[in-house]
Amino acid sequence: MSAKTIGILDYGAGNFGSVKRALEALSVTPEGVTQSHQLDSLSHLVFPGVGSAAQAMNALRSTGLDMALKDFVRSGRPILGICVGMQILGRYSAEGDTECLGLLPFEVHKFTCSEPVPHMGWNSLSWQKSHSAYSSAAKTLSDEANFYFVHSFAAFMKSDIAGSTHVLASCSYGGQEFAALVAERNVWGAQCHIEKSGRAGFAFLKNFLDTERL
Repeated sequence: MSAKTIGILDYGAGNFGSVKRALEALSVTPEGVTQSHQLDSLSHLVFPGVGSAAQAMNALRSTGLDMALKDFVRSGRPILGICVGMQILGRYSAEGDTECLGLLPFEVHKFTCSEPVPHMGWNSLSWQKSHSAYSSAAKTLSDEANFYFVHSFAAFMKSDIAGSTHVLASCSYGGQEFAALVAERNVWGAQCHIEKSGRAGFAFLKNFLDTERL
């Protein structure tokens, strides 16, 4: 796999098309992945998501992609989860009482704030640490630190992830702080829809594509 081959997990998630268009705007021709054997030829994988965690995990289990994704991560190849795709990377989601992939050490719960839910629209981030996720485009991501969100559940900055090294940036809504961008080794996640977040989102996506196999 000397050349980069980028896949998008295609399991019925509503933002598959928007992620595909974002990659194409970065001069990438991605492959839609519906079966586990397709992962063998990929260098990078994007895991999109719109909908519920339970539906997503059921779709993955029905095709064996849940175990194949764990093998992909163990191989050292980069994977990026977006929105529900990020939530599934954690241990557990309260949405449908769902056991998730357990690739990152967080749990997902519903907003309990007085603001309207879902959290929808543009919001700024609070950067927690330096990371290759934004180092090569630090100016863009610092000057344009607004990202687009649509979600009712989140990995909140409380006992299980407060101070955790995998949280790159947090966001606040209705007085509740949650993980907006995460990364640990070759596993990356974005609660925001980076494919709809303009220059900053594209910079983050490009940095993911520029990462190498561990």
